[in-house]
Amino acid sequence: MDNNYYTFKGGELYKHYSNNTRNQYYGGAAATSTVTSVLNDAPTEAKMFKTVQLNSNRAWSTDIITDMTTGFIDSTAYTLKEGDYYAYIKRVAGNTDLSLMSAQGVGEVTSVAGTSPGSLTLTFNFDIGSIIAVGDKLYRDNSGIELIGTITGLTSTTIELVPDPSAVPPIPPTQVTPVAGNFILYLKDAQAESYGSRGYYMELKLTYAGTDGVELFSIDSEIFKSFP
Repeated sequence: MDNNYYTFKGGELYKHYSNNTRNQYYGGAAATSTVTSVLNDAPTEAKMFKTVQLNSNRAWSTDIITDMTTGFIDSTAYTLKEGDYYAYIKRVAGNTDLSLMSAQGVGEVTSVAGTSPGSLTLTFNFDIGSIIAVGDKLYRDNSGIELIGTITGLTSTTIELVPDPSAVPPIPPTQVTPVAGNFILYLKDAQAESYGSRGYYMELKLTYAGTDGVELFSIDSEIFKSFP
């Protein structure tokens, strides 16, 4: 009416766009704005999606899904560069997907010393290499991977570790204890070792929870072909 927009709720009349508060309707709690987009260039090729770039006046929280993995970018992780918000894609913390590049096999353990739950020392009859590091999570393959604990010390043939707390004190933490012959593997931190998201396509869900005006003009990503 007269270039103004009105609606009714509960028998009461509401005029829209009457103040500067966005995402709040009929006196209720503030809602969120969401925009979902799909990047699908060269759909028959597996690709690495490295970054997200938003041509916007605000940074948006970003959930990322591909046909192979998931990721997330918090709005605070974006950096304003030349008028656009720019961020690297990070994987979801705690991801134990063995198809990830952060998952590496060690080999069969020769002997295990220590008492569970507590510090354990795993000994191997070969050099375990230099890529594994203190702070990595150690697992065993037992018809599915099982978390043993966090690595606290290393030599060329041994791994020392402690259990990860899985219960609030005074209940002691539980711990899987490997035995000789178990295949051992480790995972780097999913977020710290992030290198992007792999997939044939990438779906992005942008979320903005503010009540101020926000504009989004375009979404872009650095993409390159993935080679196994």
